[in-house]
Amino acid sequence: MKKKLVIAIDGPSASGKGTLAKKIAAHFGLACLNTGAIYRLIALRIIEQRIDPQNFDHKIFALTKNISESDLENEKLFSENVGEIASLIAKNPKLRAAIFDFQRDFVECGKREKNGCVLEGRDTTTVICPDANYKFFITATVEIRAKRRFEQLKNVPYEEILSQLKKRDENDLNRKDSPLKIAPNAIIIDNGNFSVEESVNKILSFINF
Repeated sequence: MKKKLVIAIDGPSASGKGTLAKKIAAHFGLACLNTGAIYRLIALRIIEQRIDPQNFDHKIFALTKNISESDLENEKLFSENVGEIASLIAKNPKLRAAIFDFQRDFVECGKREKNGCVLEGRDTTTVICPDANYKFFITATVEIRAKRRFEQLKNVPYEEILSQLKKRDENDLNRKDSPLKIAPNAIIIDNGNFSVEESVNKILSFINF
């Protein structure tokens, strides 16, 4: 039986890992999951239902039910406000445990139904897919990441985005459960001066499958 390809991509917010994951998945015909979008979806539901993001344990089951592919593509998920709440609730160990099974099921489904999968997002290389065939950590300076997000959003001031990204980086690096860190065997790619296509080609240059 042909071996399945599993690729895990981690990195700080707005590093471009989501765009790269989609392109790499398309190149190899793999399933693709933005794990960060799951937390953003829960954050959006918390905002819309006016739930306290500091006290939502009793709502975890309801908040994590019925997650569809279209839910994870909702443009509302990618606002800075939703991202800030997502970074906050991602510290919750009960929520992480609930979402863990969803992510692992996606990996197994990708192996069964496609050539494998690409997972991108926090702790994919260290917790969700520690046995991935290839692990990448995509990074860039916070100023470059803020500029990219500013060009994407247009209607949010650069300084506000920069401040929010710095806050998210601090949250992600210092949280107790699954903090942002580089897996020992991950390939680090600083794409601050790369175009999207250059970054894709850089990743592909490491993959021999």
